[in-house]
Amino acid sequence: MAQRLTREARSKWDAKEWFRVLAPRAFGFAEVESIPANDAKSVLGRTLEISFYDITKDISQLPTKLKFQIVKVDGDTAYTQLKQIELTRDYVRSLVRRGTSKVDAIVDVVTADNVKLRIMCMVVTQSRVKTSQKRAIRNLAVEYILKKTSSTNFNDLIQEIVLGKLASEIEALVKKIYLPRKVEIRKVKVLTSPFEIPL
Repeated sequence: MAQRLTREARSKWDAKEWFRVLAPRAFGFAEVESIPANDAKSVLGRTLEISFYDITKDISQLPTKLKFQIVKVDGDTAYTQLKQIELTRDYVRSLVRRGTSKVDAIVDVVTADNVKLRIMCMVVTQSRVKTSQKRAIRNLAVEYILKKTSSTNFNDLIQEIVLGKLASEIEALVKKIYLPRKVEIRKVKVLTSPFEIPL
């Protein structure tokens, strides 16, 4: 009986097709995984989470988690759209130490090519700051993110976020108010349906 079940399970597994899963255009269509499925239809809509390190092989990118959703299948190739970028909780906790202040700036934006996102920026200061300084830092970050995203298309913006360029630009501005210890884009959520974002 056990042997028959094992044979049945093996034959079901052997009957599955394998699909190459590619990252979105912003990540150079890098192959990120191979997944088994009964058919192409059952692959559509699946989500997968990887580390940015899996694409770049750069150890410094380990804390960046990427969530993709499969939106198109062509032959044995599955194409994805970005759903979310998020820094790991352990990494975020490691930045916020006793005697520092953490300022969160959360803003909904629309890119130049009309993709809606929620961007969460985190500024950690060298030491504790006053409430008025926190407000000034938050307002400055929100204002800059709105300005930047409205003039940048989705794919270019995502590249600037994961490579740290947007955070660096905000850090340079925050220095005028108070010296930051670290500035990070800790989370990005894609609010537009992935099917509305061109591959």
